[in-house]
Amino acid sequence: MMNKPQSLGRYFILRVGVFFLVFITIWIQVATWVYHFAWDDTTEHYLYQDLALVHSGQLTLPLMTQEKFIGFLDDMPLNYQAVLNIDDIEFEHTFLLSSANGDMYVLKSEDDEGRSLFVIHFFSHQDSPSLVPIFIVLSSFMLIPLGLLVWRVWRAMSRDLNRVTRSLETDEVPNARFIEMSELQSTVKMARFAQQHAQKQERLFSAFLSHEVRTPLTHIHHSMSRLQQIDEIPLAALDVLDELERGQQALTDIADAVLLLSHPNKARLGRHALLPLLMRWQTKWREHGLSIELVNEHKVGKQAIEPKLFELLLIQVAKNALQHGDGALRLRCDEDGLVFDNTIKAKPMLSGHGLGSQMMSQVCDCFGWKLNVHIDNNYTLSINWKLTNTELG
Repeated sequence: MMNKPQSLGRYFILRVGVFFLVFITIWIQVATWVYHFAWDDTTEHYLYQDLALVHSGQLTLPLMTQEKFIGFLDDMPLNYQAVLNIDDIEFEHTFLLSSANGDMYVLKSEDDEGRSLFVIHFFSHQDSPSLVPIFIVLSSFMLIPLGLLVWRVWRAMSRDLNRVTRSLETDEVPNARFIEMSELQSTVKMARFAQQHAQKQERLFSAFLSHEVRTPLTHIHHSMSRLQQIDEIPLAALDVLDELERGQQALTDIADAVLLLSHPNKARLGRHALLPLLMRWQTKWREHGLSIELVNEHKVGKQAIEPKLFELLLIQVAKNALQHGDGALRLRCDEDGLVFDNTIKAKPMLSGHGLGSQMMSQVCDCFGWKLNVHIDNNYTLSINWKLTNTELG
């Protein structure tokens, strides 16, 4: 399911902000490790510097102050020895060892006589304040150029979006700065042109269809009226005239429904009881040789429909059953929709062009219903309407 639409600016700023926070968090952690483990080689430089002074004879061993110790293991304070005894210290390597009172940077080497010589620099917790506040302050200053960069990028995008929006309201086509915006502008222009052209063609087709259908029907209606006013018509012709009148009326109803279907936005939907329409449809098509069985017809309630379009849907269902079906047509009714079901002929004599199915689908779309067709030994057409559109109880 699609998420709720959001502002492009909010989307852009949120992603950049999250990236910046993650980047700063990782940077602070790495910088803290670099300082703590002396990965910048500063501490190692001073350790080797003291070791060089010992080898040159400029220092008298053991040398012990509050910050450093240079000498042999036996001369070392007990708390230093306790820490060194835990780890195996290699020669000519710098190690960071933690104690209860602070951190010890240790360099193990040998003197001229081959004895183990230790150079230890000690940093207490009081002398090693946390650098995190300093890094946070530096990160805050980094927000200024980042914010300026984001603002300039967003301003450029916003201006291009405004140009595209204005171009949709007018005929002018301003130059877009970004290729994507230019392509979007061209695509929307083409889509709008195609939509206007399609609407124009639809209006022309509807006007032509209305004229070409209603004009012959009007002539037929006037001719029927004139024939009925003639007194010398033989009695045997009266049945023919009645049949012609019924056909003319049925053709008029279908034409009105088809013309209305060509303009579905003009269809005024109202809540109507379906059962009377279904029973009238059952009676009408019984005269044409189609037996229609209604099952659970008491469960069908009212729906938001246009009666002429609903009758057009039923007409297409009945014609389809007569053309392709074998035997009675069964209609099951419930609160969720209608299900039409009948047996398919083994060898259908005629094959249509699918216009009836398209008309049924368009009627269901106009009503907001869902149409499904399943074909095996039976032809099953199911119509489901939304529960919010159904009157229950």
